[in-house]
Parts: sequence; C-alpha cells; structure tokens
Amino acid sequence: MARLALFDLDNTLLDRERAFERWASIFIELHGLPEGSWSIIELMDEDGLRPRSEFFEGLREALSIDIGVEDLLADYHDQYPRCFSVDRETVDAVRRLRDNGWKVGVVTNGPPSQMSKLEATDLLGEFDGICVSSIVGSRKPERGIFEEAARACGVALEGWMVGDSPSADVAGGRAAGLATIWMSRGREWDHSQLPPPDFAVATIAEAVNVILGAPVSSYSR
Repeated sequence: MARLALFDLDNTLLDRERAFERWASIFIELHGLPEGSWSIIELMDEDGLRPRSEFFEGLREALSIDIGVEDLLADYHDQYPRCFSVDRETVDAVRRLRDNGWKVGVVTNGPPSQMSKLEATDLLGEFDGICVSSIVGSRKPERGIFEEAARACGVALEGWMVGDSPSADVAGGRAAGLATIWMSRGREWDHSQLPPPDFAVATIAEAVNVILGAPVSSYSR
C-alpha cells in the first residue's frame, strides 16, 4: 500500500461547526438581527451543505436583510475563513504522519475560498497536496478528485481517506480504492444507507493512530 493519507477539511481537519457559530455571531451583530436569528441561520445552513447563494437568499427573506446576495457572499468569503482555528494536536498528528514517511493531502469540496481557511490556520505548508473541487474540476465522491490528490502528493492512489461525510468521504474514498476512516462527530453510523467505514474515530490523532497501526477503539467493515 502506498503511504498516502488524504483528509477532508471541514469538520475533519478543522472544526467547521465552531467556526460557523463564530461567523454567525458576527453576522447577527453586524446586521442588528433579532433574538432567535441563530436558529434560523443554523437551520438554513444545513450543516454547510446548502449552496451559499441559496443560503443567503433564504436569510434575506427570513430575516428581512436588505443587502444583496452578491455583497453578502463577498463579505462571507472574506470574514468566514478568519473564524477558523486548528487544534495543536491535529497539527502534531499530521506532522507525525509525515515524519514517518507518509504523503499527506487535503481533499475538499467547495469554492476557492477553501484555500483561505488553510491560510488562516497556517496549514498550507503542512500538506504535500491540496485539492479543492472548484479548482480541480472534480468533487467528492467522484474518483477524479482523489486521483488528482494522489498526483499532487506524488504517489499512487493507494492508502487512506479520512472524513466526516458518509457519502463524499467514506463511499467516495472506498470507490476510489482507499481504506476509510470516518470522523463520527458523535454520530452513529446509519447501516441502512451505506456500508460502514473501516474505522470510526473522534479526532485526527486517533485517525493517525489507526493509519500508523496503533491500537484504537474502532469497528471494521
């Protein structure tokens, strides 16, 4: 097996939930929105899966915001990445992989501003290859984005995919021939929808322990 480990970005390497809450609090204060606005914002966000143009269209209607969608999007792409932070143990875990001779990459769906999150958290130099769907022209769960990540890392497409999405990361990674590690985020796997991952973990450090062969609480296919 090639020594390749690929990681999703949002809610895998970075805590997207925490960053989104930070951004939402700034947004609410900036626009003088009423009490209870957070619940509307959270609902319309759909855990980050709703296209941002639709998200802001919905907010404009639900919260009576007069600013146009394009201006809201511009502010969002400027402010939101700066709301991210990264845990020291996550950085240390990624470095541990590289110190052991592994090539490490990021595979993320999203706009080019995904790169801004990596810049804001000083993570750009921690990876051998970074693939953003809108930049490379392929998105998870398509095989193409995994192939491009392996090329960027300079190795064959053999190894591991770590991520929080059952469909994009686990099913997509498996279809690309990778072993899979699911970031559970406190959730139970829905066995009625998709076959389970090879392992389920709560942190990047645990995922790296799996990859390097250390014992970890897990279940397998």
